[in-house]
Amino acid sequence: MITNEQCIETVSASLQEKYGDFRNAAKRVSRARGWTVKAFTNWFYGKNAPRMQDLIVLMADCPELQEKVDRMVEETRKCLQQSKL
Repeated sequence: MITNEQCIETVSASLQEKYGDFRNAAKRVSRARGWTVKAFTNWFYGKNAPRMQDLIVLMADCPELQEKVDRMVEETRKCLQQSKL
């Protein structure tokens, strides 16, 4: 099963891949999406996970993140199917 830590790491890695080369990425992305700089910075560095509504926006903006989340969902689905009672 997928852990919360894996979810946080997935979001962080995807954000770093997409925005890591941007100067002032936290400020630019936060302003454009209506988030606080602190919230985006926490997601970027893996301190915590975004809320569901923010995750959906991040996934819409970052197809790589959506692909990773889709794979995590499929892995979890397989685990659940194997453990059916």
